[in-house]
Amino acid sequence: MTKTRILRPRLALAIAALMVLSVSSVTASSPPNAAMPVGPVTANILALNYDESGMVNGFVVSTGIVLAFPAAACSGIGTLGAVGNSVTYSGAEETLGSGLKVVNVSSFTNNTTPATYPPGPNPKPVAYPLIAGIVTALNYSLETGLVNGFLFTPSGGSVVLVDIGDFTSSSLRAALSVGTSVSVEGVLLQPGTCAPAGTTSEIVASSVKIGAKVYPIQNSL
Repeated sequence: MTKTRILRPRLALAIAALMVLSVSSVTASSPPNAAMPVGPVTANILALNYDESGMVNGFVVSTGIVLAFPAAACSGIGTLGAVGNSVTYSGAEETLGSGLKVVNVSSFTNNTTPATYPPGPNPKPVAYPLIAGIVTALNYSLETGLVNGFLFTPSGGSVVLVDIGDFTSSSLRAALSVGTSVSVEGVLLQPGTCAPAGTTSEIVASSVKIGAKVYPIQNSL
């Protein structure tokens, strides 16, 4: 005759409680290799790290970890630092399957050079009120060969490029020449954070005034 084992009520409750605690413990524990916030930390660059194309994609630093950069730098990650530079970084640290510790950088400052990461925000467009000045050079479309803008030296200001678009009136183009006195109105766009050297500010013109005549321009940003 087979005997059926009957647990006492207190013993059954204790076993159930242990099972609940065990499940809760597993749920609450951090997953393996979970990324943890770190920084700011200061360290020295010991070596450059490269991707499969031979481009720098990170730095090995003296804290025993590799710095990785999730977004591009203006002129490449390699411009952010060199071996021996002191740097300060923050980010999320994770341990890879091999045991290598990697920090995905959220902020980075090179204490030896002015390099920082990530790039700052681009300047916002601002209204450019009607201002008088002189045409100092004409600009041409390399597709049509027509004048599509001009360098403009405003009274008491720096040279800017005025964009009149590819479809502006032929009468405005004919009226433009080096040395012409004009007044310009529109929207000013300043060079972006990652703009190449030599990039100038640009006015997307809404109107150009020459003498008493106003030339409205259908331009768009």
